[in-house]
Amino acid sequence: MHGEMDYMARNTDSRRDIRAWMKDAKSVLMCGFSYGEPGAPHAPKEGHGRVARYAVRKDYHEVLREKMRSLGNWLATEVPGLHAVPFCDMSPILERSYASAAGLGWQGKNTMLLGADLGSYFLIAGLGLDIELPADSSGPDRCGTCTKCLDACPTGAFPGAYTLDASKCIAYFTIETKGAIPEGFREGVGDWVYGCDVCQEVCPWNRFEKPARVLPPAKVATELPLEELAGPASAGLRARLKGLPVARAVRKRLTRNALLAMGNSRLERFRPILEEHAAGPDPVLAEQARWSLVKLSGAA
Repeated sequence: MHGEMDYMARNTDSRRDIRAWMKDAKSVLMCGFSYGEPGAPHAPKEGHGRVARYAVRKDYHEVLREKMRSLGNWLATEVPGLHAVPFCDMSPILERSYASAAGLGWQGKNTMLLGADLGSYFLIAGLGLDIELPADSSGPDRCGTCTKCLDACPTGAFPGAYTLDASKCIAYFTIETKGAIPEGFREGVGDWVYGCDVCQEVCPWNRFEKPARVLPPAKVATELPLEELAGPASAGLRARLKGLPVARAVRKRLTRNALLAMGNSRLERFRPILEEHAAGPDPVLAEQARWSLVKLSGAA
């Protein structure tokens, strides 16, 4: 289920219990931070590659850690001697489980955390505390009989409700996969070049998404010109992406993803770029470009 993400199988004890790495923890305080854009268009733009919405803002890890650090400092003025440790997506802890237990939402059938008044377009961060706090209760599962997220996945990454096979997920292919994206999934990847929002876009609960207030505004659009990702102008685009989560993808992977999206676009104008990469020295990029050239020619 983890694909190449071997780190997911490590530190299983500490992931289940924060006390494995914060010995004096007695409570966990969880916060949710919206990155929603109500009314934002979701339709893809011709000749562009799509990027998951969270990835076009300033990298959230340090932003949210600093927010939680500030909250911990304030708590320490109210409770002298308090020990607080902030965490946000970088510590060996199942943050989503703690967030659900804290009442921020419930785990949807797409495994995303859903909030009744937020939808799923929000990020979570927390504080480990060495004081007892009154426990909140987890909210009820409100997905009901809806299966829109499961049905919409283009690569069949959900073997069942509440279960994600990461090795079939578009976000996994575009961000984590180091070599070639498996050929049987390439058409399903479509025009995504970093991450994927499909299962969120179709979720009825996202009609309640809230605009971002704490997180900084998006610095680039969620659609990037494929020519700039894989062509001569890629260096300029990388400079504009600096400091954003999307920039964490190594250049080769973004280029590979763009070449794949070019093939799925069936746009003839991409042929020169694809031919250049097809004749290039990198075997992964060359093979991907050749596959996309076949798609441009209309072959199976």
